Amino acid sequence: MEINFYQSDEGTTKSIAPLILKILEENKKVLIFSRDPLRIKEVDDGLWSYGKNKFIPHITISDTNFALERQPVLITDKEENSNQADYIILLEEASQNFITAFSRAFYFFDSLTLEKAQKVASKYRNNAKINAYKKEDAKWVKSSI
Repeated sequence: MEINFYQSDEGTTKSIAPLILKILEENKKVLIFSRDPLRIKEVDDGLWSYGKNKFIPHITISDTNFALERQPVLITDKEENSNQADYIILLEEASQNFITAFSRAFYFFDSLTLEKAQKVASKYRNNAKINAYKKEDAKWVKSSI
């Protein structure tokens, strides 16, 4: 398993939206995981208003009128691959058993949560290849974690 850690201080939605668009272009599905209801709302609201020409289809786990398995992007607080996603975007730590259900994992954090991200990376390091990137001058550059 491979987990990519991304440090960006430009806001969660602005950081993850380009990745989600690439995943959708590949005809893959993604699950976005956070236990924080405020973070889920922030990402949900942000994806609706991300760009004028870039609609990012998604639902949250609280949207009840949809078949979860048919959704390309699901934002959830549950450790369940309810939309049968290929990839997972982690906004916080999840159990290793859960993330192994995905072919790739992406962990996003900012400078305020760097120390927490370092602890998460050290927990995952035994069972996964860890890569780290930092946003500098609008480009992702390899870094360490």
